[in-house]
Amino acid sequence: MVSATPAEQLAIVNIAAAGPSKLGNLKNLAGVSWWTEIGGSLLVSVTPAGLMKVKKTGFATNILASEIAADDLRVIVAAHDSKPLPAGSVTLADEGRIRLIEGDSGAIAVLDQMAAEKSPALGVFPVEAGRVVLQLQSNQTPTSKMSSRHAAMLTDAAGKVSRERWWGDVQKLAGWNRHISAAGNIQARDWIKSTLGAIPGMEVTVQEFKVQGRAAWNVVGILTGERLAQESGVPAAGDRGLLVVGGHFDSTSERTSSAAPGAEDNASGAAGVLELARVMAETPHSQDIIFVAFSGEEQGLYGSAAFVDELPDSEKERIRGVLTMDMIAYAKGGNTGPLAVLIETESEHAAFAKKFTDSAAAVTKLKVSTSYNPFGSDHVSFLDAGLPAILAIDADWNRYGDYHRSTDTPDKLTPELAHEILKMNAGALALMAH
Repeated sequence: MVSATPAEQLAIVNIAAAGPSKLGNLKNLAGVSWWTEIGGSLLVSVTPAGLMKVKKTGFATNILASEIAADDLRVIVAAHDSKPLPAGSVTLADEGRIRLIEGDSGAIAVLDQMAAEKSPALGVFPVEAGRVVLQLQSNQTPTSKMSSRHAAMLTDAAGKVSRERWWGDVQKLAGWNRHISAAGNIQARDWIKSTLGAIPGMEVTVQEFKVQGRAAWNVVGILTGERLAQESGVPAAGDRGLLVVGGHFDSTSERTSSAAPGAEDNASGAAGVLELARVMAETPHSQDIIFVAFSGEEQGLYGSAAFVDELPDSEKERIRGVLTMDMIAYAKGGNTGPLAVLIETESEHAAFAKKFTDSAAAVTKLKVSTSYNPFGSDHVSFLDAGLPAILAIDADWNRYGDYHRSTDTPDKLTPELAHEILKMNAGALALMAH
């Protein structure tokens, strides 16, 4: 945790259009003691002279009250708009899934207690000097130009993604109440197993585990790696890498006994797993790929935790990366607004996340942000085990008015957004699967 000295003041600089070069210069200005990057906002602690330099850069700057210190601030993750913040707290920067909050002593105490109790609804983190919490694609240093061969591979895989097939799967899944206590969860499980099993080369199993004493299941499909046409032989499993693609198929609502269609959360992501399985079955790959539909996510990541716990160490050592998808189909402005995605991981896996950012730039029209404060979805189970993993989630999920409601139905979704996210994912997987 950091705090400003008495001679310094906190300010929030709008860096949404800064670019990597100007942003780097801003961070290194004389008089800027420390900074924290949160998407389009840069929190800085500056001396009076440093503040004058910041203002001269031309970036819009919000100077916080002199009595506000970094100890009064918290970064929160995964706060849906429908969930009120503690009394006495104020949002200083709203970046969707991630926000910067200032609070009085009572509000900070409540937030810190939620952090200590590991609340499943809200991740709470202190402000840390020099930390990139959330990074806009426009502020990332561009990757060197992609080879024509790799560009062709990306384009080919992205072109195989079918919005129509994905949409049909979303509608099918949303037709069931998939809460773990409902019969529809078992029906969805069996349908996912059958759908994966119909893909050429896919071997499918069902993994049983317990959620608070109740049986639940993951559906696991394995696509064995094949060498490219110009190469001979198939290496032994121990010599091949392993990629994992997952998303939870269970759902929840305010009426779990009668209706939990969960179209956005998370028929959209589970259908995405199925569509990527079809695409990769038609794409040359020399790595093994596991496609898994988790259950028990809504109760606390039970399915992904069980999957990771039961994965042998020899298999964990083969993992080159994990992609999870949760809520990939809601755009607040529909097709007429910006189509935006958030990629979430830990900072040590930034290079892995960059593969998806690069793919998005090459084959989509997505606006991409990268979060380094992972929280609250199945990627966390893998990250906690030290495995490189990302979450792909739509940028507007926290503004989705039907979140965890019986009204979360397919008609609320923006299929074009999911199509773009799946194209990004397919392109990145195609390159990594070689």
